[in-house]
Amino acid sequence: MQAFETDRNQVEIIEGMTIEYPYCLHKRDLTNFVIPWHWHEELELGYIQEGISKIVTVGAEYIIRQGDGFFVNSNVMCMKQNASSGMKTIEINHIFHPVFLGGHFKSRFETKYLNPVINNRQIEVHIIRRGHTTANLILKNLYSLKELQNETDSEFQTRNILSETWSLLIKELQENPDRQSTIGTEQTNRLRSMIAYINRHYTEKIALAEIAKAAGVSEREATRCFKKNIGQSPMEYLMKYRLNQSKKLLLESDMTITGICQQCGFSDSAYFGKVFRKSYGITPSEYRSGNI
Repeated sequence: MQAFETDRNQVEIIEGMTIEYPYCLHKRDLTNFVIPWHWHEELELGYIQEGISKIVTVGAEYIIRQGDGFFVNSNVMCMKQNASSGMKTIEINHIFHPVFLGGHFKSRFETKYLNPVINNRQIEVHIIRRGHTTANLILKNLYSLKELQNETDSEFQTRNILSETWSLLIKELQENPDRQSTIGTEQTNRLRSMIAYINRHYTEKIALAEIAKAAGVSEREATRCFKKNIGQSPMEYLMKYRLNQSKKLLLESDMTITGICQQCGFSDSAYFGKVFRKSYGITPSEYRSGNI
C-alpha cells in the first residue's frame, strides 16, 4: 500500500511519480485510514476493488461502490475515506500527469483533448458507474492497466491504454454530464492556505488566530469558510487530522504511544487516549493490537 505524503503547500507528493515516467499505480487501503484534504496537478482514474469509498470535495460528496470507477481532475481539493463502517475498502488508482498523454506544450493532444476537461472547473470528480457501454469499456481498461503493471516493459502499452481510456472518458462525460456547483477562487485559495498551514504545523500548538492569519482573514471568517465548505471548524479539522496521523503511526511505526502523542501535537497521553477513545470507541493500545 502506498504512503500518503504532501509538500509544504499540501500538494500531494505522489510516490512512484517521476519526470521520466509520469505515471504510477497506487493501491490504498481506506478501511481505517482517511486520505486528508489535498490536491495535485496529476489526474486520477481508478476504481474500488473492494468495499465502498467516499470522495469529498468542497461542497460535494461522491459514493463509489465496489467495481465502480472514478475520475478526479487536476488540482481538485478533496479527501477520501471509507464509506462503510467495518467494511474493508481498497482503492486502485492510476495517477498520471497530463504530459504523459499530451506530450509537448500546446500539442494538439493537449489543446484538443486534455485541456477542455482539465480547464473545466465544473468537472471536479466524475463517478464511472457500471452498466453503461462507455463506462464498462473504461472500467475494463482500468482493470487491464492494473494487471499490465505486473509485466516488464509495459510503458508504451500503458500509455496506449490510458490514451484510449481518456477518449472514452470524454465520451462518458458528454453522455453523463455532472451538475456541480463550485465555490469561488477566493474561498478555495483561503481554504487551501489554511489547510496547508494546519497540515504543516499539526505537530505544534496551534491557535485559531494562526490558522486565520495563514489566509489573511479574521478568526470569524476562517471558521465560517471551513464550516460552510467542509462542514467543520478549523479546530475540528485539526483534531481529526491529528487523530488520523496517530492511527497511521500506531499501525506503521514502533514509536511508543507517548511518542506518538507528542508527534501528533497532543498535550499529554491521557488527553490523547481520551479523545482517541471518544472518536473510535477503543484506546490507542487496542487499536495498535488490532482490536478493532
